[in-house]
Amino acid sequence: MPASAPVWTPDALIHYPLIAQVALDPVGARGLYTVRRPYLTDSASEFRHTLYRVDLVGDPTPRPLTGDADAAQPQWSPNGQWIAFLRPAPDTGKPGVWVMPADGGEAWPLTGVANGIRHAVTALKWRPDGQALALLTVPWDDAREQALARRDDVRHWRADYAFSQLYQVAFTLTPGSQPPAHALTGGRQHVFAFDWRPDSGEIAYLHRSTPYIDSWPDTRLATVGVPATPAADAPLPAPADHGEVSCWESDLAYSPDGAWIACEVGHEDHGWPYANRIHLFPVGGGDARILADVVDDQPAILGWSPDSRAVYVQAETGTTSAILALPADGSAPRLLFAPDGVISATHINDRGHALLVLEDRATPQAVYALDLPGEVTGEITGEITGAAPAALPVAQPHTAAFPSGPLPHVVDLQWQTPDGFTIEGMLYLPQGYDPARDGRIPLLLHIHGGPMSIFQRQFAATPYYYTPAALCEQGIAVLRCNPRGSGGYGKTFRYANLQDWGGGDFRDLMQGVDEVIARGIADPARLGICGWSYGGYMSSWAITQTDRFAAASIGAPVTNLISFIGTADIPSFIPGFFGGEFWEQTELMIARSPLFQAHKAKTPAILQHGDADERVPLEQGQQYAMALERNGVPVALYIYPRQGHAINEPRLLADAIRRNLAWFTAKLTGSTPTAQPHA
Repeated sequence: MPASAPVWTPDALIHYPLIAQVALDPVGARGLYTVRRPYLTDSASEFRHTLYRVDLVGDPTPRPLTGDADAAQPQWSPNGQWIAFLRPAPDTGKPGVWVMPADGGEAWPLTGVANGIRHAVTALKWRPDGQALALLTVPWDDAREQALARRDDVRHWRADYAFSQLYQVAFTLTPGSQPPAHALTGGRQHVFAFDWRPDSGEIAYLHRSTPYIDSWPDTRLATVGVPATPAADAPLPAPADHGEVSCWESDLAYSPDGAWIACEVGHEDHGWPYANRIHLFPVGGGDARILADVVDDQPAILGWSPDSRAVYVQAETGTTSAILALPADGSAPRLLFAPDGVISATHINDRGHALLVLEDRATPQAVYALDLPGEVTGEITGEITGAAPAALPVAQPHTAAFPSGPLPHVVDLQWQTPDGFTIEGMLYLPQGYDPARDGRIPLLLHIHGGPMSIFQRQFAATPYYYTPAALCEQGIAVLRCNPRGSGGYGKTFRYANLQDWGGGDFRDLMQGVDEVIARGIADPARLGICGWSYGGYMSSWAITQTDRFAAASIGAPVTNLISFIGTADIPSFIPGFFGGEFWEQTELMIARSPLFQAHKAKTPAILQHGDADERVPLEQGQQYAMALERNGVPVALYIYPRQGHAINEPRLLADAIRRNLAWFTAKLTGSTPTAQPHA
């Protein structure tokens, strides 16, 4: 069944034109989007983003505004005449703020050594009057830099942090001019999200005690007054604290009338797994108003309705996404848009027009325009269903290096667990597969991360370590499941694996494998298993619990729950899931650590891990690989230099895909993989 000349090769997959960001102009007539492509030379391997402009009225042909140089986080000026974005500054090499005319032309840096912005800028927003921009960056510390140069740079672990702070930089029309940058926040706080009040006089921001996401329970909301033209020696403005919000990777937004600040607020238990609600904080202070709940208890703020009567949010609904309106009076959510696919990026302007990125399993990402209704109707009381897509296609980027080839046929599955859960799965089958003609074929069980993540209806040839289209092209079926603990199905479902990693979730997954076998599709003698992060945990755990799998690929796995607590950047994560610290739950953590069960494993395995991974440190993969080796199990560990928890360099990503294709093709089909050799 494998094609003689495969299309979905690793070196082709990395050229997928991923749409990273979108931005809609103030009146909704023009859009911006960025397309990620690999930049490959004899001395470079990196992903860069090209900025495109598309007119929604008139000629719809997308127009590239930038070339090979990176361009990220594009934003229209409030008058629509200028575009600001992030790109490495020529004098620092770190991302800084650049500006260019909206009609195209030369861009110039607005930040750099001249105004003291020497570290990377991570976010920017135009001031509503268009006369300045706010940005986030780490302040430059001359004394520390001098100490680094002298090699007098002892670090105080979990005390010496690089705190991100808010700055304001005036907008200038003079290319090459870098006006002074004025700090708006300081001290031992890490600012990570912000928004301007519509009258330009104030910024609301979220801050926590450290840059680590593990500090999310102490996140607070604050506001700070912003002078239009601050004096050069002006002290930091005094902030106003609006209280604890305990949010994770959250956002906030002022209402158009300037009366409210919408903010994502974590549930009061401050625990993992995470859940949140949208709260409205009065700008002048006072008690917050809690808006209605959504299906999955994890609404993400997109913006406000033009009349300030509702907050727009995105919610994940099983394998799809939806946009909802949460009325400001706290009444029930209203469904605005629910495509038969996944929303991967959205921007809504102040007039209720939206630009968004949609994809499904057979269609790659594309940009769409959507007008949200002035009056929201259709009360939602349960699952989000029944809304017909109303978005208009705008642009679908193409590149000659990314092929158009055979895509898998996808079968949606459901099964009931003995304890009453409904589990969803997606079975990817080789194109043209006929069970009556072809019989049983190999099956690869792919487990997602998180565990609060979710498999949705992404394009089947999106480059990933285990790309379904590439595996199906080799004659291997792929099963993606959302076991208990996954997002998208409500808080009860997401919290159902507390103190039970490797228990009910493992049984849910194996029940899915048995379902595919019972349908006469999967060959029980040719089963594989793979996953990254929590998927790596579950893969490393599974091969200690059963010998049904003929091969495993284990990516960035959590294997020793106790040592993970002491080395990862989220030390509260495992105690949050397991109900206490390791000295309180020692027996349970040892019993559910794949490392301490490794003597039971028999399945040949490969492991893949980034050497700069702080989320799941490399020692987790090393410990498990050594345990398998000492147990006599065939194992190989591949370490990816410079990579964190994800592989973000094109050639290294292609290598990871290539190794997995070769591994599972050899182990599950008994043949040499037909993928092209390394370029």
